[in-house]
Amino acid sequence: MPNMKEDPMNSLRSVFDSVAQRTAGALEGTRGYVERAKLRSQLNDYYRRLGKAEYEAAMNGTSSMEEINMLMQRITDLRQQMYAMEQNAGAQRGGTVTCPTCGKLNSAEDAFCPGCGAQLR
Repeated sequence: MPNMKEDPMNSLRSVFDSVAQRTAGALEGTRGYVERAKLRSQLNDYYRRLGKAEYEAAMNGTSSMEEINMLMQRITDLRQQMYAMEQNAGAQRGGTVTCPTCGKLNSAEDAFCPGCGAQLR
C-alpha cells in the first residue's frame, strides 16, 4: 500500500518547482528589460553628444569630423547591440522584432519594416 503522506508532498514539491521556474523566468525577463533600458540610455546620450558636436562645429565654423565620426560609429555599434537584444527579446516574447533603422516593433513574419522599408531578415 502506498504511503499517503508521499503523494501530497510530491504534489507540493511539484507546485514549488513550477513556481520557482516561473519566478526565474520573470527575473530573467526583468534583467533583459533593464539591460535594454541601459543601452537605450547610452544611445540617447551619444545622440545628444553628436548633436552638441554638430552644433558647436557649425557655430564656431570649425570642423570636428574626427569627433563626429567617432560618435557616429559608437551610435552604430550601440544600435546593432540594441537590435540584437531586441531580436532576442522578441524571440522570447513569441515573434516580434525591432527594426534596426527606425526602431518600430514588427511581427517576426515581416521581411521588411512597414514603417521605413528596411530589411528585417
